[in-house]
Amino acid sequence: MKTLIAHLLLFFFSTLLVDAAPLSTNEILAQLQTTLETGNGFDAVVENLDKLEEEELVLLLKEFDRTFPRLRETYLKGYQLFAEGQYTGAAKNEQKKLIREHRENFMRVYAMGEGPMKPELKKISMPAIDSLRKLILPSNEEVFSTADEKLKEQRKIVLILARFRDAIVKTAILPDEDPAEASILAAEKAVISGLAGLPREGLKIIAENDKIAEKAKVPINEREGVREVNEWRLLLGLNALVIDPKLCAAGREHSEDMNKHQFFAHESPLPGKTTPWQRAGNHGTKASGENIYMGSESPSSANKGWFYSPGHHKNMFRKSHTRIGLGQYSRHWTQMFG
Repeated sequence: MKTLIAHLLLFFFSTLLVDAAPLSTNEILAQLQTTLETGNGFDAVVENLDKLEEEELVLLLKEFDRTFPRLRETYLKGYQLFAEGQYTGAAKNEQKKLIREHRENFMRVYAMGEGPMKPELKKISMPAIDSLRKLILPSNEEVFSTADEKLKEQRKIVLILARFRDAIVKTAILPDEDPAEASILAAEKAVISGLAGLPREGLKIIAENDKIAEKAKVPINEREGVREVNEWRLLLGLNALVIDPKLCAAGREHSEDMNKHQFFAHESPLPGKTTPWQRAGNHGTKASGENIYMGSESPSSANKGWFYSPGHHKNMFRKSHTRIGLGQYSRHWTQMFG
């Protein structure tokens, strides 16, 4: 392990030109090297970046980027090879078998009547979702639980360097710079998504939803709630739903009405807003279903509330839906489908 660290540090620092750098820059890089070797002291390294002038920070970033991208790409290639090993041969066949079993168990509960269905949602349905996520979209911690020490150490070093780069950018207040650490984590997730068998069309819809929501200025809580439902549906082999900002607006308005007029129902007492279909029409769209929730400002809490309620659950996972909207006002939520 020490050999690996020494090799990576030698490669990095031998290619980072610091001979003509100010003393403070050399001191910071020396601290960084100690952090890479020990795993401690990163906060002090970042604090000392404030000692550098903007020109020094820009020069440091320029020299840093002569080497860091190669380290990052070397690591990601190693990660790709490791991940591929988790999705081939006997491991892949066993994974497919387990995925099929969990999906069948979920749909068996989904087909039940609402009475017998309710206790099974906690006993079978949510555990099936959790198991599918671990099989298809495991977290980095779950993925790395079986990695060798060499890859784990390589990842540790690359992420520290990525955080250092992000700190330089933040300290220098540089525009239009993609966060280095976040891009590595996203690349790791993309590798797993590409290998796990999730339908490309569904992943494409989720990516497009982010663009649609941003353009329409859909609040972040509503976007996250929609994404969570879509991830559940993809894990189950169902289609992802296209976000409809007009349904979001209709749902948001109904949530506000329920909050301000002290009612909690699908049927509104307000003229021209009686039914979900009217409310969707008022915003220039159509609806095929509606869920309402009260009690938390968290989108995940709203989704779980609906998940464990048989009628709402059936709505969320209906195969015929193609669109979705989610609207929040305070602790009220309205989820609409089309």
